[in-house]
Amino acid sequence: MKGVAFRSVYGSLGTLRGKEAQQAALAGLGDELRNGFVYGAIVPGGWYPISWYKELLGGIRSSSGEGKELIHEIGRQCTRDDMTGIYSMLAKLISPQSLFSLGQRVFSNYYSTGKVEVVESRKGFSQARWAGCHEFDENMWTEILGSCVQLLEIGGAKHVRARILQGGTDGSDVMEAAAHWS
Repeated sequence: MKGVAFRSVYGSLGTLRGKEAQQAALAGLGDELRNGFVYGAIVPGGWYPISWYKELLGGIRSSSGEGKELIHEIGRQCTRDDMTGIYSMLAKLISPQSLFSLGQRVFSNYYSTGKVEVVESRKGFSQARWAGCHEFDENMWTEILGSCVQLLEIGGAKHVRARILQGGTDGSDVMEAAAHWS
């Protein structure tokens, strides 16, 4: 996992739940990962084990007492934060389904394993399949789905409804998901 993903998740938690939630999440992490945050050793361009990312997302859920809905919202917030400035302006010029298709390129910027392909994309509907995503868990899949929903909304989609069609659970290295919008 790219370091920018760790930092985005941690920052999004702060935006959504405050500094206290960030501190509580850090307290529940193992020494190596916690120290990476405390001492700034997790750098945006660095690559880190997926197990650390799973630990971070799991630690957020454990410390907050919240379910996967929080992880979904963190995925949305990360995408909102990543798509600021010029990217936000460009996104508004592209149809939601075209913007969703760009996710194929973006995925490899964050993950060193797996790939995503858009199975079908038309006005009001997109379906994508992620495969070869070894070691992913339900939290990671939930964050990805939240990011996809937000990306569609940035592109102008309204009333987005997304659901997992296949996979997307602990131990599953695939997920197929569909989104409908107006």
